[in-house]
Amino acid sequence: MFRYRHRRRQIDVLKKNSIKVAFVGNPNVGKTALINALSGSNLKVGNWPGVTVEKKEANIVINNQTFSLVDLPGAYSLNPFSLEEKITRDFLINERPDLIVNVVDSNQLEKSLFLTFALSEFEIPMVIALNFFDEMVKNKTEINIKKLKDLLSVEVVPTSGVKKIGIDALKEAIYKAINERTLPNILFEESLDKKFKQIKEMLKDKKDQLGYPLSFVAARVLERDNQMINELINKKLIDKSILDLTVDNSTYIESRYKFISSICKKILVKHKDSYDLTQKIDSILLNKFLGLPLFLIMMFIVFKLTFDLSKPFVDFTSYFINDYIGKYVVYLLWFLPDIFKSLIKEAIIGGVGSVISFFPLIGIFFLFISILEESGYMTRAAFLIDKLMSSIGLSGKVFIPLILGFGCNVPAIYATRGLDSQKDRLLAGLMIPLMSCSARLPVYLLFTAAFFKSFKELIILGLYFLGALIAILLVILLQLAVPSLKTDSTPFILELPPYRIPPLKFLLKLTGFRVKSFVRKASSVILFTMILVWSINSLPYNAPVGESYLAQGSRAIAFVFAPAGFDKWEAVATLLPSIVAKEAVIGTLGQILEGEQNSTTEAKSAEEYNFADDTSKVIEQFKDSFIEAGTSLLNFFTINSFQEKEKNESLMNRLRTLFTPLSALSFMIFILLFVPCMVTISVFIQEYGMKWTVFEICMLLTISYSVSTLVYQIGKLFIH
Repeated sequence: MFRYRHRRRQIDVLKKNSIKVAFVGNPNVGKTALINALSGSNLKVGNWPGVTVEKKEANIVINNQTFSLVDLPGAYSLNPFSLEEKITRDFLINERPDLIVNVVDSNQLEKSLFLTFALSEFEIPMVIALNFFDEMVKNKTEINIKKLKDLLSVEVVPTSGVKKIGIDALKEAIYKAINERTLPNILFEESLDKKFKQIKEMLKDKKDQLGYPLSFVAARVLERDNQMINELINKKLIDKSILDLTVDNSTYIESRYKFISSICKKILVKHKDSYDLTQKIDSILLNKFLGLPLFLIMMFIVFKLTFDLSKPFVDFTSYFINDYIGKYVVYLLWFLPDIFKSLIKEAIIGGVGSVISFFPLIGIFFLFISILEESGYMTRAAFLIDKLMSSIGLSGKVFIPLILGFGCNVPAIYATRGLDSQKDRLLAGLMIPLMSCSARLPVYLLFTAAFFKSFKELIILGLYFLGALIAILLVILLQLAVPSLKTDSTPFILELPPYRIPPLKFLLKLTGFRVKSFVRKASSVILFTMILVWSINSLPYNAPVGESYLAQGSRAIAFVFAPAGFDKWEAVATLLPSIVAKEAVIGTLGQILEGEQNSTTEAKSAEEYNFADDTSKVIEQFKDSFIEAGTSLLNFFTINSFQEKEKNESLMNRLRTLFTPLSALSFMIFILLFVPCMVTISVFIQEYGMKWTVFEICMLLTISYSVSTLVYQIGKLFIH
């Protein structure tokens, strides 16, 4: 305990004495990879206050001095159109870091320098990291680094975060810049430079009252930033006569890009025989006829590989934790009463198993998403779909997590992190639970086999389309009801980076980082839910299935579901377990309808323990997981992960006594639109906060009840 407290005091002292370094750059310039290379992957991840944008930090030591590295969100400018740009600008103004490391894509120098020039206005020492420098050399392009350094009056270092090129040189440049405290030059075209200096001179005597860096304020006034000008007028720091020196925003931007272009002509040398592979690939992948079909094929491949490859390992992990580890933990706790052994095995170990069993799915999904992001294809996919999605007020990037939601809502919600605006993230998150995930499919297969055998495929396809249609209607209604979700003036800016082949080591490290984040944040919610559901389902302990608290509660509220057509307590009792996992609907129905409780209890008391045999079975199933995954690859064009399991005729016969075809359809619609599983809920809390999670749950309860009731009542009119 003493050592722990002593270590915490040491860390606190380091934080107080550390030098704050902000890493700033456009999206997709490799800031995170560069920080990873500098710090040895010791990133700490949280959220920026009040938002779901990730905040990444790391500490490094250079010459016995601690530096705190902060990875700011990607930004194209510091006139905040997006949430990320606002966070970056506010951090630089309010936190005043000791140094800015401006990470620049060497292959996109002209576009990147616009942000560089804006950063110089904050009057903070700066170092430029020319990232992806190795790619620039391959593309037979040269940068005159000395000219760029002299022009901007900053240290300029060629780097590659992924390949760890220039890391030591960057550390030296950071240390040197901190000690010399040289401020970067603020550059404008001649006509604007004269006006900028005049405005700056007029404000010089009042700089202590401005609340912002003097050069930053002068630049904002120059480009006629009305918010800044009004603030200064209200403070009586300027009068309206200063407007004679201002220019409109478009003139300001045009002048800056023109000046940057003239600089790049002096410092950039592109050889005529350079081979532009990116343009040749884009001529195919962004072709107006081939682009969209190729995108859909790409998403099918990701979707297929994610779920077909992960399914055998998900099944194995669930078996290993619940049936093997759980079995022998209970065996070692033989001295405990049966009720505590049941709690430990079914709730606590079952909760841990629920988290760990998602490792293969989440891991494989994040690996493929990382490949698409780091290769440069994800940005192009957003460009292709933007026109379609803009018709409902969303950007093209939203389409990707929605498609992934048909496989599993959990990775789909995580995929919303790649969206540019908070509005898109939130609306996509609200839509995703309405995308019918693969866990609901076994329920559809059972009910359609029992009631709609002749046209079950049509019914299932209709359910998928119904969920998507309601999601689209939901977005339209939300934008009408909540003006802040509609009036988003963020322009759709996309910079298409060159295609890259990301190193496998980097991809695995990034995937592992994301999986650890999922486990850390989701496990507590899942464990609590599992204990709650176990308590309701299993107590009073050893009571007949019809006398549990779940059964008693279901009988009490069954009448509420009469308008939807399923007012039998057996059907209502499946809804709570479905929050643990949608597949639990079938297991709960089977247990209730076939009276399996007594036989299960007897099986537990007579359970045989043979460690050698059970371990052999685990090894065999682990080996079979690889075989099944390999078979899925060989049978690529069959949907193995969605194939129907062996039919239980006895269960289907009992279902026919509980439901009519119409009430069965209503029940499937209810399951389609009902609250998602607890893992999805825990991730939703993590990404959007408790307020929006409660809103989503209430909304889904209302939608599922209303739509299933509407279908049942209209159906009754036609049937009768």
